[in-house]
Amino acid sequence: MIDAIDVKIINALLANSRVSTTKISESLKISNVATQQRISKLEKAGIITGYTARVNYSAIGMKTIAYVGIFLEKAKHYEEVIAQLKKVPQISQAHFTTGNYSIFAMITARDNENLMEILSSKIQNIDGIARTETFISLHEGINQSLFLENTEPEK
Repeated sequence: MIDAIDVKIINALLANSRVSTTKISESLKISNVATQQRISKLEKAGIITGYTARVNYSAIGMKTIAYVGIFLEKAKHYEEVIAQLKKVPQISQAHFTTGNYSIFAMITARDNENLMEILSSKIQNIDGIARTETFISLHEGINQSLFLENTEPEK
């Protein structure tokens, strides 16, 4: 279980994964050692799974974001299909879902032509996929970290 200090550490890292432990420690008024021990505990518990940077893909020529609903021939093909989808570098997320689609994936491509190539040569050729339905994003309205709320009373 995490406490209020852990929540504040997680939120500090969500706001800026490059923030120093010294800066976190100063804001929480605890020692660097205590902060580092808590971060290590959160990593070992699988709560913090990595550190990342946000990239403006459009600025480097990756201008098309698409979401692809994937229909499987049979649900039992899920693991094999996911293994093959992991080999497509333009797919950044894939979720096993309820509803119409078995898998919903996010693709970043250079442009619509590149997206069409990814779909036709890489995704639709995967055994177990019956068909796909693609939605192109016109504008990203929200892209933010999900900050945690402290549910523990302050001491």
